[in-house]
Amino acid sequence: MKKILLIFDRVAHYHRELFKALEASLFQSGVDLHLLSGKVGEGLTGRVGLKERVVSNEYKYSFKEHKIGTYTFRQASGVFDHIAAIKPDVIVCIGHVGNITHWGLSALKTRLGFKLVAWQCGYEYNPSMMKRFLLRQFVPRFNLHLAYHSNAREYALTHGARPDQVTLMHNTINEERIIPLPRSEARQLLVKRHPEIGSRRIVLFVGAVLAEKRIEVILAAIDRLGRKDIVFVLVGDGDHLPAIRAASTGRRDVVLTGSIVEGVGPYFDAAEMYLLPGTGSLGINEAMAHNLPIISVFADGSADDLVVDGENGFRLREGTPEELADRIARILDYPKDAQRMGETSREWITGKFAFKKFINRVTTALLAIV
Repeated sequence: MKKILLIFDRVAHYHRELFKALEASLFQSGVDLHLLSGKVGEGLTGRVGLKERVVSNEYKYSFKEHKIGTYTFRQASGVFDHIAAIKPDVIVCIGHVGNITHWGLSALKTRLGFKLVAWQCGYEYNPSMMKRFLLRQFVPRFNLHLAYHSNAREYALTHGARPDQVTLMHNTINEERIIPLPRSEARQLLVKRHPEIGSRRIVLFVGAVLAEKRIEVILAAIDRLGRKDIVFVLVGDGDHLPAIRAASTGRRDVVLTGSIVEGVGPYFDAAEMYLLPGTGSLGINEAMAHNLPIISVFADGSADDLVVDGENGFRLREGTPEELADRIARILDYPKDAQRMGETSREWITGKFAFKKFINRVTTALLAIV
């Protein structure tokens, strides 16, 4: 059988269903899926990988991150030994220009006879002239780019990929597993768990609590609104949570729940809207599956595809507390419009952005190159 190998430093909880579905889809076409995943360190918060295996053919490797200034460099150990043993026909890895191992893969692909595919997010945290130069050397080394969204496709093309080498996959979550609760029922569950919510309307953030999420913008926007009828609920943890906890000390309009993965659904269902003032993406998809209006900045580029002003929420252009406060008020003060926006979110995530279509696009692209 042909073999496709995925190499992911971190396999997060949202990858579990993706990799299982991809494994089954490829197997039906006579292709074996293998996965190399990074070992999980102890005591990590925020974006943390899974310790358990998620597919039948899964192997672990060690990787280290080195921070130099604002840049992060990664280096893996044992990857090439696994490749020699597996002998894959195709290798798929995150298109991370700062990963030394990925440069090594691009140098080895001709000698070892495999095709190299980038799982392309297409977002740069620290753009610079030097990084653009490196990307123009790095991006063309891949045979194919599986682009998260339209901006990721443009990112690959801008840095040297050919149009026939880029497939737009619209990365998403499995919305079929999400069965929304009525808001009243979800609110009862949350108020029982967090009595301080009371009768106030919930504005929500769910995700890793990192500096680049810009949670402080939400706090400042709520201050500007000065409304007594809302409460900000933050679900998640990460290395920036202590700063948010400190900024929320003494506030009665903020509820910090910590990390919740299983059982997070009622938080979405009880909320009026989902807010993303910084980077991220899949939180938008999950909120859409729960019938929520979305207020988001550029995120990782996906918001340009997922959020359309006035249709299923609002795209923030400036990302200021003033702009966010205005959009929050619009959703709170026009409930019929908010309901329509939420219904549109659900329609899109179960339609053109559905998980089955996502898996089919990825499978089709990989089978064409294997």
